[in-house]
Amino acid sequence: MRALSEARLRHAGRILEVADLTVERVAAASGFASPSHFSRVFRDRYGVPSGDWRAGRRP
Repeated sequence: MRALSEARLRHAGRILEVADLTVERVAAASGFASPSHFSRVFRDRYGVPSGDWRAGRRP
């Protein structure tokens, strides 16, 4: 289960880097049912919100 979650988060990170999609669309494209859950899990994993990741402010 952890490997699947990591793969989905990596996929979301790549989408955020190359596409200007809403968080809702990134979450759905990455297999997350809820944008709020996606945002929370993404921030917990990478230490920055998805908007910061998109803007290039990555750890």
